[in-house]
Amino acid sequence: MIPLMFAAALVDTVFAPPPDWNTIYVHEWGAITFAEEVIFGAAPSPDLFGEYTNPDEWDEPVARAPVVYFYGASFQGTFTVTVPAGTFYETWPNPEKLTAFGPLQLPNSSRAVWTISGTSWEEPGTTDTPAGMDGLSVSPEILDIWRWPPSFLLEFADGAREKFVYYECALEPISNDDFYPALLTDTGTILSPEYHGELIRFIKSDGKVIIDPDTSNSEVLHATESGDMDILETLCSRAGGTMKSDEINAMWTTWEDWVYNGSWSGDTLLIFPLPDETVERMSSISLETTEEHDIEYSRFYLGIISN
Repeated sequence: MIPLMFAAALVDTVFAPPPDWNTIYVHEWGAITFAEEVIFGAAPSPDLFGEYTNPDEWDEPVARAPVVYFYGASFQGTFTVTVPAGTFYETWPNPEKLTAFGPLQLPNSSRAVWTISGTSWEEPGTTDTPAGMDGLSVSPEILDIWRWPPSFLLEFADGAREKFVYYECALEPISNDDFYPALLTDTGTILSPEYHGELIRFIKSDGKVIIDPDTSNSEVLHATESGDMDILETLCSRAGGTMKSDEINAMWTTWEDWVYNGSWSGDTLLIFPLPDETVERMSSISLETTEEHDIEYSRFYLGIISN
C-alpha cells in the first residue's frame, strides 16, 4: 500500500470548488480485467459469487466495482447508471430502483437509480450505514480505501450515508471489439496489434512480480525503486486532469496486492487506459438535480489482460 504522505506529494489534478459554486463534479473510476474470465472493477477474487457460480462456468463478462464520487455544489437529486447490455449483480448503497428492460431476442439493458437526499463534507461514522452488508463481496477494508478521496458524504433515501456509489454487473458484449483495445477471441483476450498507447507490463520473475525492465516501448514504465510512485504519477497523467490524486491512489491501492501476489493466470499482466468510447459502450451515468446546476462528468478506466 502506498503511504498517504507519498500520495499527497502528487499534484492534485482537479480543484473541487466550494459547495456554494454552481458546478457539480461527478468522478468515476474502474477497471476491466481479462484472464480466464472477464472481470470489470476492483478487488478481484476467485470466490466472487461464493457458492453460486464457479468462475470456469461464467458465460458472460462481469462488470466489477466502478466507484463514483461527487464534488462541488451541494445538491439533491437522482443518480442513474444504465448498462445497455448487461445485468447488475451488486450495488452499494442499495439503489431505490433496479430495473431490466430491452426488446426480445436482444441482450437486456439494466438501470439502477439512487435518490440522493442531501450532501455534506462530513466523514461517515460507524453507525451511518444501515444493516444489509452481509452479502456484499467487497471487504470493509476495501470500502475504507474507497472513502479516502475528499468527496461529499451522500445521504440516501433509505437513510444510508456513504462517500461513493458502487456497482457491479454482468456484461454481454455484442462484438469482439466491444472492449477495444482488448479484443475477445475464441482462444482468449488479446491486446489489439494496432494499439500503441500507454501500457504497464508486469512479469513473473524468480517468484516475484515486477514491472518488466526489458521492453522497447518507451511508454512502458521501467522497474525502479520508486516503481509504485511512477505508476501513480503515470495514472494521474493519463487521467488528463480529470481525476483527483486521492481517487487514483484509492484505485491503485485496491488493485496492487492482486497485481503483486501473482495469482493472475499466465506470466504477463498488461495494464492500459480504456478509451472514453469503450467506457461509454459499457455503461452510462447521469445525475439529475432538483435545482439547476452545471454538471461535469469524468470517467477513468483501466483494462487489464493476463496471458
